[in-house]
Amino acid sequence: MPSRPRPKELPLPSLMRGARDVYRDAIRRALANAGCDDVPPNSTLTLTELDRSEPEPKFTPQADVVASLHLSKQAASQLIDTLVLRQYLERRTDPEDRRRMELRLTSRGCTAASAVQKAIDTIDAALAQRITADELHGLRAGLTAFRKLHDQS
Repeated sequence: MPSRPRPKELPLPSLMRGARDVYRDAIRRALANAGCDDVPPNSTLTLTELDRSEPEPKFTPQADVVASLHLSKQAASQLIDTLVLRQYLERRTDPEDRRRMELRLTSRGCTAASAVQKAIDTIDAALAQRITADELHGLRAGLTAFRKLHDQS
């Protein structure tokens, strides 16, 4: 009896695009449900990286936020301006160095960041139900290697 041909594997870029789409769609739905559907798509993860401590988030140097965006300085500056204008971020001059700017989440920004994090956690939990802990560890290791390749370029 001849062996059955093995199904063709999807290329890694296609698989990664599919993963990105799953997270993106869940995040967009969560933001819409939270009344934050005007958050620019390329800023959602940055919101989750900013401090959300109570009663007020701490200020973060704007240069750190710009670096986390992995965009040109001009594009990052425009994105930050949009987030300030839409009242997700508050910007102030650093009281210790008036040449630097600092940013922090507003209450609206905290709401958006929490919605994004909840969507991510939901997808992560669904994935953990479908693959083993070792497979999840291997996936994270592989994606971390990709990130390091990106950071080196």
